[in-house]
Amino acid sequence: MLDERLVGLTFTLQDAKSTGTVNFFGILYHYRVEGPASAGLLVMVTAVTPLALIVTAHHNILAY
Repeated sequence: MLDERLVGLTFTLQDAKSTGTVNFFGILYHYRVEGPASAGLLVMVTAVTPLALIVTAHHNILAY
């Protein structure tokens, strides 16, 4: 896919929008939040698509 190395990276949402952009390693990526979004929410990249990074609230990630 686009860049699987981004899976697992975390960042904090700046606003309550469910879509936006984030800068990783000097590259601007579009993201889409799975589930409700709120300002200050810590999210993790869980999937990469050609259109956007899919992010999920960090506390909703199951650790195996």
